[in-house]
Amino acid sequence: MTNWKIIGFFFAGTVFFLLLLQLQGRQLITPLSPSGILSLEFSHNALHTQSIVNAWEAAPRSTFRVNMLLDFLLIPFYGLFLYSTCGYFAVHYQPGWAQRLGVLLAFGSLLAMVFDVIENIAMSFSVHFSATAFTSAVTTTMAAMKFLLIGLALIYIILSAAFLPFRKKK
Repeated sequence: MTNWKIIGFFFAGTVFFLLLLQLQGRQLITPLSPSGILSLEFSHNALHTQSIVNAWEAAPRSTFRVNMLLDFLLIPFYGLFLYSTCGYFAVHYQPGWAQRLGVLLAFGSLLAMVFDVIENIAMSFSVHFSATAFTSAVTTTMAAMKFLLIGLALIYIILSAAFLPFRKKK
């Protein structure tokens, strides 16, 4: 399905953009948003979302815009890293439930990318136009589904790597 150079490239890009987002997003950390952009991602109602947006008025609005741009650049790196790695482990070993799970999680990683884009659009709408119950619900739901799929893919990758020496190759 892929080779380790491609996986390494996507992993390096993922780490680079995650670190860059951490550094750049520090201005978005406030008492109302102690986790920065993550606080907005999991803000489940319009009132809380609007309070976070109001707290961010002190920071330049460009901080949020740059953070969104960097997040959009991160999406293909983490998504394709997870897709490639889950696919690698799924394709190179005996058929069975673990292989099918790897294929499902590889495609789930692509779905996580779609959820992330929808989440970013909803957050941008809340920040630049109006925080509504609908945009808050969409943002929270998409973030939860995205992180669930990412978490499952990471668990699959870690367990597959750990059991690698004990598995029979095709």
